[in-house]
Amino acid sequence: MELIYYFIILLITTILFYSINKILLKKEHYYSYIDNSNIDNNYIPKIIHQTAPADKSRWNDVWIECQTTWLQHFPSPEYEYIMWTDEDLENLIKNDFPWYYDIYIGYDVNIKRIDIARYFILYKYGGIYADMDYMCVKNFYNELPPNKVSISESPHVNHEYIQNALMASNKNNPFWMKVIEEAKNRKELSVFDATGPNLVTHMYFENKDDVYILDKNLFNPLPKTPEFDADCVYAKHFGTCVYC
Repeated sequence: MELIYYFIILLITTILFYSINKILLKKEHYYSYIDNSNIDNNYIPKIIHQTAPADKSRWNDVWIECQTTWLQHFPSPEYEYIMWTDEDLENLIKNDFPWYYDIYIGYDVNIKRIDIARYFILYKYGGIYADMDYMCVKNFYNELPPNKVSISESPHVNHEYIQNALMASNKNNPFWMKVIEEAKNRKELSVFDATGPNLVTHMYFENKDDVYILDKNLFNPLPKTPEFDADCVYAKHFGTCVYC
């Protein structure tokens, strides 16, 4: 009788042990799944990125007016606004992408550094990047496909197909690494070919499925044309200078 009693206790203990262990294993697997999932794949972070010199005396007059429009149409706290100075950009490359740092500091003109840094920014953080002379007319977040890179079409069809002045993407989008890898082979070329619109245009034609083109009539109308002031426009580029 005593033997049967101990056997029953042992059986109950064994059943409880395996049941509890099974529950714990399921829970561990659940948290592992959550931790390893990339929730950014189909989500564009609500961040506006812009770059400019820390010394505002170097800013073009239209920059402040344009900057205000992004803060107005993409307001805090729903949207975060990040201004990147030249020092911030160098620290980003140095600390987060050290394998590119020697190329970065070795560029012959600063605009190449500014160009390439914006691709690193969008790769690491995601969000929307706009040049300082780009004016936002109205919020267009819902116009951006969440699982692709969006880049504005160029109104200057004789020079390039797309521009790198207005771009958006989800975080960690591999398209940007393709652009950056290609840039490593072009560092001695002109700005437009090394890091600018021609680089991005080239990579677009090699990866069309990864990129959504923002219609130039809506996002990049040519200045001094009727389209520039049309009611349907979401954003417009003043083009204050080439190397801003």
